[in-house]
Amino acid sequence: MDGIPPERMVTDSWPALHGRPVLRRTVAVGLVLCVSVAAALVVRGVNALTVGRVGRETDRDRAERLAGLHPSQHPGAQRYYVPVGAVYTRTSDGAPVAYLHYRLGGGKDLGLGDFLRTYDLPEPGPARKLPPDLAAALGGDEPAEAPELPEQPEPSASAPPSAPPSPPASPSAPAVLAPPAAGQASAEDPTDGSPDGPADEASGAAPDISPDPTADASPEASPDTEAEGGVPTWTPTSTPSAIPTPAPTPTARRIYVATIPGGLPGAADIYVRATG
Repeated sequence: MDGIPPERMVTDSWPALHGRPVLRRTVAVGLVLCVSVAAALVVRGVNALTVGRVGRETDRDRAERLAGLHPSQHPGAQRYYVPVGAVYTRTSDGAPVAYLHYRLGGGKDLGLGDFLRTYDLPEPGPARKLPPDLAAALGGDEPAEAPELPEQPEPSASAPPSAPPSPPASPSAPAVLAPPAAGQASAEDPTDGSPDGPADEASGAAPDISPDPTADASPEASPDTEAEGGVPTWTPTSTPSAIPTPAPTPTARRIYVATIPGGLPGAADIYVRATG
């Protein structure tokens, strides 16, 4: 290929560009712009397809959710804290368990007080021993004991327990009042014989045995009755049955606060153990 000019080799595939450098540059710039626009459209299409999709949940997200410290569980908080250590595993019986370690640098904005306000936690209580599995899971320089945050307040033991609902009283047949013997005074009204008392039995007036209109009508009785001591027992034909609702499984969470000596005010290590 000796003796062939370089520009002739480039323009042999497109003879119209031979000897026209301005047109060659225009075509090259147009090709570059077309490739750039196509690449931008591809990127925009990928973003449009993936927008709004939830990313892959990691073990740290699962651990934070189990402990109730995930940012999505506290939408009103102005900030959230990212743990420096997180372990999510399961016990031998299959129950999930999470271990978290937060390190607070201290100061006005990143101290212990702000951490407690962010997650609506109480102040630390007396020192307790850390669970051995927590130190084994995080594998750091956890202390042997640290002040523990108190658990959620339980109902006071002094409050009287709520009485269980009393069973409905079994209906009974209306009793027929027997007229008292002649000359016998009524035990309920001591003014018998007075002008304002009931009529004399000798007058022959029948006692008023009309049923009380305010009394509840007895429910329909079941045809199957049992006699107990000579008194028939009446049972309603239908009794409303309550459908038991399973109670949600509570999450046991234990939080320990170990202050960092020599650090800024509020500097502390937060250790969390949560089981579901």
